[in-house]
Amino acid sequence: MVTRKGLSPSQQLAILKHEFPKSTGNVHLGKMVWRGNFQPSPLSDMYKLKIVLEQDKKPKAYIDYPKPLQLAEGAKTLPHTYRSSKGVQQLCLFLPSAGEWNSSMQIATTIVHWAVQWMFYYELWVVTGKWLGGGHGNWDTEITESADTSSHYNKVDQLPN
Repeated sequence: MVTRKGLSPSQQLAILKHEFPKSTGNVHLGKMVWRGNFQPSPLSDMYKLKIVLEQDKKPKAYIDYPKPLQLAEGAKTLPHTYRSSKGVQQLCLFLPSAGEWNSSMQIATTIVHWAVQWMFYYELWVVTGKWLGGGHGNWDTEITESADTSSHYNKVDQLPN
């Protein structure tokens, strides 16, 4: 049986910086903190993604900007996030108990990709109240017909001629 050795925080950071040259990050005392800017679609907002990885632990992903993230009408919490007592909202991108991620996997091709998908589906959820990104739970809300969603489409008006 071949066992794959896990990637260290330093190795993960090197891969992330190679794949995303404009990103920033460091490793201190075995803890990696990395940040990169992403726009999930041409009409999307820009998001600053933060990923934290400690040796022998699962990575944690956060949206550093914009804060706070807008909720869909009628929603009380963001979909697929863990909430902490400090108000920090960690994205739920995989089920740790299901083995969907392990330390031999590159964060650059898994966690980052899943986080950008989360951003895309988050934007649709804010406008429609429907979570189309899969996963567990029901995150749908009921949006009334009188809801003003025109502000969500203002990016279309800003496209160059």
